[in-house]
Amino acid sequence: MMLWRYIKETVKKFHELLDAKDAPHSVAGGTAIGVFFGFLPIFGLKTLSAMGASMVTRCSVVASVIGVSAHDLLLPIWPLILRYQFQIGYWVLSHPHHFAPPLTKQDFHFSEIMQMDNFIDIGLPLALGGTVIALPISIVSYVGVLSIMRTRQARRAAKEAANGSEDKAWEQP
Repeated sequence: MMLWRYIKETVKKFHELLDAKDAPHSVAGGTAIGVFFGFLPIFGLKTLSAMGASMVTRCSVVASVIGVSAHDLLLPIWPLILRYQFQIGYWVLSHPHHFAPPLTKQDFHFSEIMQMDNFIDIGLPLALGGTVIALPISIVSYVGVLSIMRTRQARRAAKEAANGSEDKAWEQP
């Protein structure tokens, strides 16, 4: 029930975003930036990073925040996504290429979480794998939102033209 309410709110915010009087490129770019940063393992800094990148590229900051927030829908499968990101990053960084060995309970030691070696051994493949996954998905989101924005803009212009010609019919001689 709670998930359904969250999905409704997200769809409502997305429609508000589409109705914005902003350029289609700006909204699509902001959404793509948000989706990209949503896949990176920079927990706690995703939204701020997306907002900063949107400001630098002059894209919609609101769209980037919505793009980052859209990843909350994937929360139930997020551990699986992180595992695939790690596997892809590990494969790219290993020579010769091979996937990481499977994890066991003996591999996890709570006392080793904050050691710098683990940040490099785990964080670098995770960030690289996240980038590899995020690039195509953010490009697809850019193209999708851009096409939706252009379609809505054309419909809005046609509707305004139709309403404008009917309203000014009395002014013509």
